[in-house]
Amino acid sequence: MNLRTWRKKQKLASPSTYYGGEGTWHRNEMLDVETHDGVIVAVWYRCMMLPFRRIEVDAERANEMLKSPASKRLTGIEVR
Repeated sequence: MNLRTWRKKQKLASPSTYYGGEGTWHRNEMLDVETHDGVIVAVWYRCMMLPFRRIEVDAERANEMLKSPASKRLTGIEVR
């Protein structure tokens, strides 16, 4: 994404913030989930900490998610 497109996304997201694309020097396209003793303590996208909630799921859902390919990549998010 070029800077012009990023600025358009920023303007469209206003008064929220569009974060990603060329607006940050980080190039990570994944969420980083930080845990401590098995408990999620933070979720990050590049250098922006995101709000989150922890939801315990049953074994069937966990197996379904473990088999699901993580083929998509994030390029930006809109934070409200």
